Amino acid sequence: FSTMAQEDGSYPRLNASMLHSRQFVGKIVSLVGCVESFDGTNIQLKCADNATISVHSGDAGFNLPPGTFVELVGFVNEDNTVTLFVTRELTNDFDLDIYNKMLSVQHNPKFAQFFQ
Repeated sequence: FSTMAQEDGSYPRLNASMLHSRQFVGKIVSLVGCVESFDGTNIQLKCADNATISVHSGDAGFNLPPGTFVELVGFVNEDNTVTLFVTRELTNDFDLDIYNKMLSVQHNPKFAQFFQ
């Protein structure tokens, strides 16, 4: 993995459209969403912007039922999929719409100084 120039422990928070911009390939990122499906090795995650991404978990050894809200931290591959490193379950009342609005503010250059 090539994560040069990325501060350890500091991961950009993204939605699916930000992930698909391709500017995060080769980086470790954080994605929050709702599990659509999980077959034991691949997670289909509906992100905060209602678009779905694929996350490869390998032989996870855990279960994520559809409808579970999670934060997934992983490495962005060349094909815009994510290789999973860390999973955090969130509460069932997590508001993806508000989270997506926060992402819009966080990624707006006008407010960059507040998120460094």
